Amino acid sequence: MSTIRFRKLLWLPTLAVVTVAWQPVNLRAQAGKSAAPAASYNVTKEILDHKELNWKPAANGIPQDVCSILQVCNGEVKVIALPRATEGGLPVGRGVFLTQDDKKAEVLVLERQTPSDTYFFLLTPQGTLAKAAYAQVGARSWTPVGMALSGPVFDKDKVVWHNWASKLGSAAAADKKPES
Repeated sequence: MSTIRFRKLLWLPTLAVVTVAWQPVNLRAQAGKSAAPAASYNVTKEILDHKELNWKPAANGIPQDVCSILQVCNGEVKVIALPRATEGGLPVGRGVFLTQDDKKAEVLVLERQTPSDTYFFLLTPQGTLAKAAYAQVGARSWTPVGMALSGPVFDKDKVVWHNWASKLGSAAAADKKPES
């Protein structure tokens, strides 16, 4: 009877070794899926390269707290808004602001607004995320948000803005007639 119990106990270490050996393979497989390279494009350059954009004045477009967090709004603020879209059953509004940073350089700030929250993303000249500000609807203050929290939201919006800018390029090219 004790030999049967002893044999059952031998299965436990074997099972533990197999489980531990399997985990790193599973984690590597998951890491490989999530670490797929993202499309490489510069949204800042794509938007600023379009000279024909119809920027509108946006005196109250970026809240003063956000201007302080992102260190922008040093000069005229202009905006372009995209039509509302529906994502996951929720309406999403987007705008891109053209303003200046503390060094008086032109910068772009993307806005993403849903019924529950609003994000503002400051873009670098390379089209990556420099800083972000966040507020829930009804909140009294804005919060600076780290890359870990705002990065996934920014990555989704970056694709939307890239697609928008890409359509501008093709529409502008289609409107131009060849000279004879």
